[in-house]
Amino acid sequence: MGDAEQFDLSLRTHDDSTLAQLNAAKWKTTLARHPGVEFVWLQFLLVEGSTRMRMIPVAYFSKMIEVNRNLSLSSAHLHLLRNDHVTLEAAPTGTMYLAPDISTAFVPSRESSRVRILANLVNENHTPRPECLRTKLVNLSDILSHLHGFDILVGYEIEVIFLKNEDKDGRDPISSHKLCGMIPGMRAILPMVESIVRTLDLEQILLEQFHAEMTPGQWEFVLPPQRPLEAVDTLMKARDIISTIANDYGYRATMHPRPFPDHGGSGAHLHLSLNSSVTSDPEHTDPFFAGIIKHFPSLMAFCLPLDICYERVATGIWSGGEYISWGWENKETPLRRVANNRFELKLHCGLANPYTSLAAILAAGIDGLNKGLPLSAGDCQTSPAYMSEEQRTKLGISPVPRNLQQSVDHLVEDKGLQKILGEEYTATYISVTTEWNRQLNDMDSMSQRRMLLENY
Repeated sequence: MGDAEQFDLSLRTHDDSTLAQLNAAKWKTTLARHPGVEFVWLQFLLVEGSTRMRMIPVAYFSKMIEVNRNLSLSSAHLHLLRNDHVTLEAAPTGTMYLAPDISTAFVPSRESSRVRILANLVNENHTPRPECLRTKLVNLSDILSHLHGFDILVGYEIEVIFLKNEDKDGRDPISSHKLCGMIPGMRAILPMVESIVRTLDLEQILLEQFHAEMTPGQWEFVLPPQRPLEAVDTLMKARDIISTIANDYGYRATMHPRPFPDHGGSGAHLHLSLNSSVTSDPEHTDPFFAGIIKHFPSLMAFCLPLDICYERVATGIWSGGEYISWGWENKETPLRRVANNRFELKLHCGLANPYTSLAAILAAGIDGLNKGLPLSAGDCQTSPAYMSEEQRTKLGISPVPRNLQQSVDHLVEDKGLQKILGEEYTATYISVTTEWNRQLNDMDSMSQRRMLLENY
């Protein structure tokens, strides 16, 4: 096989009987370890980005596993928005199925009667649906490994701002706050923060560190590096734990990108390290990151999926700046180089669906490897905004899109990225994302603010 387009794993077949036997064995082990389980929360992910579920009594779920039967779901779910409206593309006919991934089963430490299991989207014959977000990440990881000999590790930083539950409009930030500090007023929420970390530890999510960030009430929790699918699954689980514990203490944790205009707000930075048993020579790893630079305008449709996300495209707040570029340890470039084979992608919003954004990033990197692209747009040793136009042009630095429509326009024209991601997959993403952005923009400013605070 000569390239990623030929290495299409989206319709690869499985020995279904063997898979069913493995699932049955794993399920029996899960029940043996957790005899108090009564209900299964079968969770699935859609383009709009929230975790949805079907709840099933454990006895019926066990029968499903025994006969290798999946739960049916209307295909219209693919076109759902966050407010449960659907796009015009949603058809009243069509069925897909939820295939449990028993390896993801976990019983929350505080909910011994419930087991949560992630599901993949499949057809009736058990082949993967092209719109399945989890399968897409596995496929792209396999392309990197089998075609290019690289394994990639992804580490997320979770930034949230804690607001009191009664503060529905988010207008009363926690005033006692200091970056990486612990002044007396901050101790009031310290029990909540430590409870979050203990619970994450109980669920086998071992943080690397946690600390107060720059915006009032903002904290950062640094997750460990993992393979792409495991990294995003862990991110979603960790966010749910943070939100649940915060609510127990009378707070809510929001990922609103910039609720207070005079502060930098929150991102969802991710670290990407490209690893090979043979080489870590930049000559071999740079084309991956060059692909990200090349497709960056299109990637913003995934990484900054709403107009409000672009309020962090700014100079001086260390969010990644305003120009497509990279620099060693430079917080004012979208790609901060940390090591020869490792970059931090900073222009990535907590409002993004991490499954779709990471898939797009991997696809861009794969295109760079396929074509052996040289890494341009750097090395920047200052903020690109402070460089002259001549200096930026010499390095190949161009502006970042300033709203979702500009990013989508780039994505529509980016046939190379679409070919690797899948045209149907990309079209569904564009439809759902642009419609949700339109509906939010049609709201008055306070209604929009409340909607964002409630949903993210």
